[in-house]
Amino acid sequence: MVTDSTDNKLRSHSSVSVQVLVSMCRDMDGFTCKGDIVDNIVMKYSVFVSIELLIFLCFISRGLQNKIIFSINGSIIERDLLNDVVSTLVSNLQSNIYSLDYDYKTGYVFFPRHNKNDILRFRYPSETAYSTKFVAAAREPIALVIDPLLNHVYWTEIYQQKIYRCDFDGTNKISILQDDQLYAITLDYVNSWLYYSTKTNKIRRYRLTSGEKQTVKESVDVTGLGIDAYKNRLYWMEYQRGDLESSELNGTNSIKVVSTNKTRTNIGIYVYGSKIYCSNGNQILKVTVSPITMAEVIHTDTAGINSVLFYYDMSAVEIVDHNYTS
Repeated sequence: MVTDSTDNKLRSHSSVSVQVLVSMCRDMDGFTCKGDIVDNIVMKYSVFVSIELLIFLCFISRGLQNKIIFSINGSIIERDLLNDVVSTLVSNLQSNIYSLDYDYKTGYVFFPRHNKNDILRFRYPSETAYSTKFVAAAREPIALVIDPLLNHVYWTEIYQQKIYRCDFDGTNKISILQDDQLYAITLDYVNSWLYYSTKTNKIRRYRLTSGEKQTVKESVDVTGLGIDAYKNRLYWMEYQRGDLESSELNGTNSIKVVSTNKTRTNIGIYVYGSKIYCSNGNQILKVTVSPITMAEVIHTDTAGINSVLFYYDMSAVEIVDHNYTS
């Protein structure tokens, strides 16, 4: 936990997105940034990124409004983890929402509408009423992931058996690959691997820089994927067994992290350092994997929850990106 004595400020002018900087600097009690870690991030990412960011981080000890954002019955809802207030952000979406992702740089939540054949976004947080913006047309999209370094959105179209990509504003839409029926998706920013699951019970990865394709895991029915970039671990939700599982990024050293004790109801997961947030039927679980593994219910609702996103309060971060306009 960040203490009252924490008042150091870190300035880093680099080509690293906020998501990557935060995920690579987390620890079990919050996160701290060390010079050698930041230098390592900058070294790894500079070859991939053309955007210029000015990131001003000021770690504060009080007032962080960390929240869980999730989808249920065609609505997107938030729960404030500080005061437990639950609020509806967007309603009447006329579709199941199976995936959510957030870009801290532009301040947008992105999501697919499976039943309405499109990708939408809305600005978050907002002092005015939340309203969605159209991003791109899609054929029954299931899951998406954003690339905050290059301002890209990737999504799976299960019955078209394709992964598509477009820019944050919907331009430059292209087909990335075709495979079996596709479901979950996540992105390894460091090594430029796009991970996805198929309904033939496989996890595969696709190298964006070369087009190389590899099978990482077999005999797993996966509905949620995520990566801990700092620990180089891949996490997934096994739908049939209801188990949260993990491996090295190449699929080796697999372990069962925890059993949710529910089967065929778990869909979305969101990895935030050593914490994994899981939709678990009508509940949201927070699974902490370090230093010891433990699971706790942090929200219970009246209907099934399809996707979940952890929002970290970045009110102390000032970001300038001269190469992106919304």
